[in-house]
Amino acid sequence: MPQTPAPTKPTPQDLRSQATRTKVCQATIDCLDRLGYAETTFAKIQAKACVSRGAITHHFPTKQALVAATAMDLLGNALGPVERRAGSPRENPVPVYELIMKAWDNVVNSSGGRAIVEILVACRTDPELYQLLEDRLHHWDRVSLTSVTQSYRGTGPDPDDAELLWSMSRNFLRGLILHESFVSDPAYLARMVDRFARMMETQLIVLPPEHRTPQEDPK
Repeated sequence: MPQTPAPTKPTPQDLRSQATRTKVCQATIDCLDRLGYAETTFAKIQAKACVSRGAITHHFPTKQALVAATAMDLLGNALGPVERRAGSPRENPVPVYELIMKAWDNVVNSSGGRAIVEILVACRTDPELYQLLEDRLHHWDRVSLTSVTQSYRGTGPDPDDAELLWSMSRNFLRGLILHESFVSDPAYLARMVDRFARMMETQLIVLPPEHRTPQEDPK
């Protein structure tokens, strides 16, 4: 049987290149969060990241390519609340109330979560960005929904009820980011999330261990 070749050790240039890419994507998240998609430009990202314009365009020839790559990094992290990891406490799915609250506190209501909302809204009117993200967003959505059905079931009669409920949850929480500007009292927003999470825990049920399917590699 042929042996699997050992992974190639990254060169110093590889490490510098990855560090620059990470720095540029983080600056993009910050600009999207503070300024919105329309005002996020190479010049502002360059100033935030403290890199040359050439360092940005070497990795990302267009703003849309940079934003799309940033979106996929963010969406990979967004799977966290529903992932189970063997050999860790995450091997068991969290209770539904905790699942919703973690999704809000750690993912949606964060700099990255607000950046994702900006990106999704921009996809409506920027055809180049939409084209870059369309297939990848559909794939991510399937992975996210599969992660949910491996650990939870809905109380409704339809076999895809858990998927429907999780899609509703994601869209409700993202909608709150847009609604946040019109709420004068942050405590009121927190009450909305709490109430929604308590409603959802009556509809989405943790599967017993014998009915859980193995967690698949999202890649």
